[in-house]
Amino acid sequence: MKVSVSSGINAEYGDNKQLPNLVNKGFNVIMSNYDDLYLDCGFGAWVGEGNNWCSPYKGWQKIYQNDPKKYLAAQGVTDPAKWKHIVGGETALWTEQAGDQNALAKIFPRTYALAERYWSDPTTGWFEAEPRLVYFTSAMEKQRGVYGNTL
Repeated sequence: MKVSVSSGINAEYGDNKQLPNLVNKGFNVIMSNYDDLYLDCGFGAWVGEGNNWCSPYKGWQKIYQNDPKKYLAAQGVTDPAKWKHIVGGETALWTEQAGDQNALAKIFPRTYALAERYWSDPTTGWFEAEPRLVYFTSAMEKQRGVYGNTL
């Protein structure tokens, strides 16, 4: 199958080298790396015993630190012109262990952290972001009725 470079690709990956290959070839990519952005990690195994395959739990601080530029640079893509091919990011929550009673607590505020990372491309870390995320989490609860986990 031939894919045009004008196509967008949602890259769900962990330790493999597909992301550098994609951006080096000019594909636009939405990052969704399981090592930082899978929200169902860190809970009991869905089938079997013990932890699930992608443990440990990914806290909002780890998600906030998921800087696509640093991620690419660590994999050898150091040309800033290539970094523009990361056009977004997404968290993923698979529903074998989430339902209407616990989904919001698993999604929020961790997804807020990723939103700030991609929206503002901060040069500071999670510590400086914490007051903003505490405020935003509270505002979403009071104004929109979105009750996530505590920060």
